[in-house]
Amino acid sequence: MKTKKAFNTNLVGVVIITMVLLISATVFASQSEPKVKVKRVFNAIESSLIKLKTTGTLTKGNIRAVLSEYLLPEVDTRYFAYKVLNKNMVKVPDELKDAFVSGLTLQLINTYSNLLTAYNNEVIHIGQSTLSKSGKIAMVDLTIVGKSKTNKAVVKLMLSNNSNWFFFDIEVEGISLLQTKQAEINASFSKLGVEGTLTHLEKINQKVLEE
Repeated sequence: MKTKKAFNTNLVGVVIITMVLLISATVFASQSEPKVKVKRVFNAIESSLIKLKTTGTLTKGNIRAVLSEYLLPEVDTRYFAYKVLNKNMVKVPDELKDAFVSGLTLQLINTYSNLLTAYNNEVIHIGQSTLSKSGKIAMVDLTIVGKSKTNKAVVKLMLSNNSNWFFFDIEVEGISLLQTKQAEINASFSKLGVEGTLTHLEKINQKVLEE
């Protein structure tokens, strides 16, 4: 009887330990996966920028091509666009939602390309990754080291329903791209309304593409 009781006790202990190990492994994997993705994407972008800089072809068009190849596939563009629209989302009719997603996605790429035209062989160091309490948002620290200046940045990713991590925001020295775009869209909706804002977005994006 004692042997059976001891066996059951040991079995319970093994199950508990196994569950703890599995949970720990899941948390560790969740914390490391966003960092691995950020490192892979930014290393590819950095290598491409170095090539463009070396060959004297660091143009906005070429930078947009690099971002479209390496960054855009890793961004949840619909989530980004809906977060930018924020409270204005209820004003957008269903037939215009895709147009706003496309327009704001181009805005995202154009904003990054404008920032990167000043690229001068800065080195990007990937720091620690932290998770929100829900485990669905990850923040990965970046340090951008230049010859005369160092900037701190935080890349934000979200966990999708199919368990993939996607980019949705970046903060540089505390300034969020997402929040900046939110403020711009809020002002535009107040001044121009839904269709006026969409037309304004399309005009800006077209002008940038023609540069």
